[in-house]
Amino acid sequence: MFKKKNNDLDFDIYEENTITLANKEDEILNSYSIQSENEFIEETNDDEINSEEEYIENEEYIEDEEDYLKNKTKKYKKIINIIFAIIIIILTMISIDVISVARYDAGPFFALPLKTYKDGGSKAYYGIGYKVIKYNQKQGRKDKEIGLWNLKYNIDPITMKDLDLAIEMSGKEVKTYKKYYKKFVRINSTLKSIDKKNNKIILSFEDDGKKYSLDFECSMATEKNVLENLKENKNITIIGTITNYKYKTKTKPNKLYINNCYAEQ
Repeated sequence: MFKKKNNDLDFDIYEENTITLANKEDEILNSYSIQSENEFIEETNDDEINSEEEYIENEEYIEDEEDYLKNKTKKYKKIINIIFAIIIIILTMISIDVISVARYDAGPFFALPLKTYKDGGSKAYYGIGYKVIKYNQKQGRKDKEIGLWNLKYNIDPITMKDLDLAIEMSGKEVKTYKKYYKKFVRINSTLKSIDKKNNKIILSFEDDGKKYSLDFECSMATEKNVLENLKENKNITIIGTITNYKYKTKTKPNKLYINNCYAEQ
């Protein structure tokens, strides 16, 4: 009986130890589980915080990039607008000088006089891509000519007979006028009339059938008193620059207008 009790006691002790051990294991497991859960929660919270921070950083980066792109676009647009405005200004300046010189014998306004010729005061003006020669010979060419920078100084007139020019003009007035427009010419014809008041003379070629008749109205570059030495219905030679023409009518022939004329009879 005594042994049995000992055995039961041993069993109870063993069972008690087993329960205690089991309890300790459960406590350890529970503690580990709680710790793991806490760590998981902490990691999750950290991940969420990190994700949120990264999201905020990404948003800030995107906003910064968008601002940068907007500023860059504005900058490019501003540069393009400035370039465009400069081009418009340059083209306007060129157009004003071309029209002024070619049509109105005025200017140039936006070109610089960089060369003076020893012929009485002729000058070469240089603009952006163009050149103007303002002739001012003592007795010779006194008009303006515009072209590219390779425009050559030329004081030699195109010499022609009134008959040849009258035939060339017949039926081809516009084409012939464009051919000789702003050209420095020398023409021999007959002095038809003298206009002392306006300092002009009229030269005229007239054929028998009046088919090729042609008048030349010359605005003189000399003083009015020079006209007193000229005689009507006599042969005369003039030099000057062709600037305009008038188409013939039923009563009047074709007419060419010549400016800055010098006459010799």
